[in-house]
Amino acid sequence: MNPNLVLAILILASSVAMMSTDLYAPSLAHLPAYFGTDAATAKLSMSMNALAYALGTLVHGPLSERFGRRPVFLAGLAGFTLFSLLCGLAQSIEQLIAARVLQGLMAAVEGVLVLAVIRDVFRGAEQVRAIAWYGVATAMMPAVAPILGGYIFIWFGWRMNFYFLAGVALITTGLIYMYLKESGRRDLDALRPGEVFGDYLGLLRNRDFIRYTLIGGSTIAFFFAFVTAGPFILIQQHGLPTVYFGYFQGLLVLSYGAGSLLTGRLARHWSSDRLMVFGMVPAVCGGIALLAIVFGGWETPALLAVALCVMAFGDGPVFATTPTLAMNASSGRTGPAAAMLLAIEVGMGSLAALSVGVFHDGTTRPLALTCGFFCFLAVAAWLAGRK
Repeated sequence: MNPNLVLAILILASSVAMMSTDLYAPSLAHLPAYFGTDAATAKLSMSMNALAYALGTLVHGPLSERFGRRPVFLAGLAGFTLFSLLCGLAQSIEQLIAARVLQGLMAAVEGVLVLAVIRDVFRGAEQVRAIAWYGVATAMMPAVAPILGGYIFIWFGWRMNFYFLAGVALITTGLIYMYLKESGRRDLDALRPGEVFGDYLGLLRNRDFIRYTLIGGSTIAFFFAFVTAGPFILIQQHGLPTVYFGYFQGLLVLSYGAGSLLTGRLARHWSSDRLMVFGMVPAVCGGIALLAIVFGGWETPALLAVALCVMAFGDGPVFATTPTLAMNASSGRTGPAAAMLLAIEVGMGSLAALSVGVFHDGTTRPLALTCGFFCFLAVAAWLAGRK
């Protein structure tokens, strides 16, 4: 199997899952008025989707070990296509949240299997380079999707975002069916309750695995917090036109991509641990700057962009290295390890999204405090490893 072709297919599949959040983000600030609800309830369509994604990984991991990567990939994307259509057909905020939960459960298959297939196909420094280039390529989707989503919202309404997403997911399912071969070996014992419990318990007891996962999860939390709170901060609070929200997010994504690109170039010369620390420094500095800007009374869209872009740049090296470090710290099955990694990381993202929703007060303070908390958590996890 051609590694470059494998990586291209994985990037395409990941792009579909990413669009389920980023394509829809510009519409989020308008849903309270459309459904006659409040901002906190509308934000649940983001946080509950992320939580379902996190829980879904724990199911897809063992399934991929038992039945193979390819069939689970196909089933997950087919379900994702169906539930994306149901999101577009929702007649109430409750129906939309329910459909988003089901959509998140199916989208989780991409997260688990991308990491699992990369570990199947690539080795050593090539894993880091593959994830780094994967990060650069997939960074384009969060940059393009909110811009596209903003125009789709203006021209056709928020429902068309989900119809468009379903169409792209259907095409992706067909390409995977035609070109992606099985990369793993089926384990007939993988679904036995004792085996599943043993795999996950062993990972929870693995201090290095948990440490790297917490550091990586802090980067995920930052992006989920921004995508959930950003539309309300920029569109409602600062009066940014809906179609321009995507351009603002695009700045963050380009900064993240620059960090990932630099990581890909340095991966042959620096260790993964060194690259991770290299990224943590600007990520934490950006978080401190965000707190200072918001609570110091200096908040403007431009200064927010500077602080957030610095954080995003640092997140590039962190995200590129922590999955490899965590997965290599595990000596067990690949599927459950990838599942636990994604469950914890995206679970942290869902908590970040839930936090900015529950504490929504019409200001940027919940976003700043949430980002600050996860920066502190990342540093604490790193220091715990040094001890």
